[in-house]
Amino acid sequence: MFSKKENDIKPVIRNISTNTNITYIAEDCELKGSLVSSGNIRIDGKLEGTVEVGGDLIIGQSASVKANISAATATITGVVCGNIKVGDLLELSPTSRLYGDITAKQLKIDQGAIFVGTSSIVTDSTDHPDDSSPEKKS
Repeated sequence: MFSKKENDIKPVIRNISTNTNITYIAEDCELKGSLVSSGNIRIDGKLEGTVEVGGDLIIGQSASVKANISAATATITGVVCGNIKVGDLLELSPTSRLYGDITAKQLKIDQGAIFVGTSSIVTDSTDHPDDSSPEKKS
């Protein structure tokens, strides 16, 4: 009466990321020191020191970070005081406040974001190694 035929059952398809390692620093957490991860990190609390992330870094709206940061990609919606070096994309959302210098391959700054510092957009070193023109600066 309630049984289903094998042909009626449809498979569930899910997108599963290959890198599901996520380190989460909660809003009520405060850290001082070096934070190093080969995976992804989301920070919603307070952090002072250095941050090295092999994957994606998300700094939440409630976060306050005083650190020099190195990551593959980064999205900032909170406050960061320190220099940031990103291998690919750095995204500053409308609620972000960044006080420091940026080095990134791509930079996206949404309207409303506050950025005080300098930015250097780097290209692949294989583009023109003999080119004597300086890096693009904005």
